[in-house]
Amino acid sequence: MPSAIIVEDEVLASERLRVLLEECQVVLLKTFHHAQPALDWLSVHEVDIVFADIGLPEMNGLEFVERIKRVAKKQPHVIFTTAYEEHALRAFELAAADYLLKPIKLARLQAALDRVGEKDEENADSFTHFKVFNRDRMVEIPWQQARYLLAEHKTVFLFTGDGKNYELPKTLVHWEEVLNDKVIRVHRNALVFRHTLDCLIRLDNDDDEGNASWGAQVLDVAEPLPVSRRQLSAIRRILRDGQ
Repeated sequence: MPSAIIVEDEVLASERLRVLLEECQVVLLKTFHHAQPALDWLSVHEVDIVFADIGLPEMNGLEFVERIKRVAKKQPHVIFTTAYEEHALRAFELAAADYLLKPIKLARLQAALDRVGEKDEENADSFTHFKVFNRDRMVEIPWQQARYLLAEHKTVFLFTGDGKNYELPKTLVHWEEVLNDKVIRVHRNALVFRHTLDCLIRLDNDDDEGNASWGAQVLDVAEPLPVSRRQLSAIRRILRDGQ
């Protein structure tokens, strides 16, 4: 059975959704009435689906989902819930699995859950884990725990959020093809996982903007990674659009 959390500031709406999810045999892990506590929870817990109201206080649901992409331990499916239709386009630009209008009907909710199930089946054969040697034994590391890959002296190293690194077989180009949209090349010798990109940092004090040096600040990594000029615009686009 899939798991879910609800992020909804209206108590009656969240209770109605809870009842419907129970009928659809979805395991509800938590209900949040504000976005920030939900983000904090997602940074250390995993869940299959997030039901997010768009009209949240302090931080709207669209901004909330943009931040999920940067902090979530595992990227969940997102289903928006709202009383208004005008945000649908932006919701799907954020790769939402569905967009449910209130009051939510049981059949419509089940259709959204079926769509999520179909997506999971489509992705069942996609890359999920790195297999690395650690102290003479093979271990599996979910890609969501990775932060970046770095090529040094013809060897590729995987760096994880807990500060550890592991040697990987094959080339950086190979891993770029395997990981595809999960990563962005920030420099000729570095791939960063998109969901861990935090911001760009100016690395120099030169007054000439055209000659500026920039670094990519990565989640859980103290030192920013150098960014090549060729990749600067692509990284800015990812940070702006959350894609």
